[in-house]
Amino acid sequence: MCFVPFTVTWQRIVASLVLLPLVVGISYEFIRLAGNNDNIVTRILSAPGLAMQRITTREPDDSMIEIAIAALKPCIPEDKSEDKW
Repeated sequence: MCFVPFTVTWQRIVASLVLLPLVVGISYEFIRLAGNNDNIVTRILSAPGLAMQRITTREPDDSMIEIAIAALKPCIPEDKSEDKW
């Protein structure tokens, strides 16, 4: 669904690109507001996103953690003086 009712594809693309900074700015400010305040309004507005996050993510099981540790171990130098970040 597009809030700008254009039927020509290139017009919809241009309208989307023009409105993108507005949408990103509003989203950023809402995330900041929701992070700094814990009231009923921010909880209600954040609920759909948090529900989607609960559906699409889960805690890793032990085998996943073992693989992550095994993948990270070769990246950690044994001698701390060799660590050149």
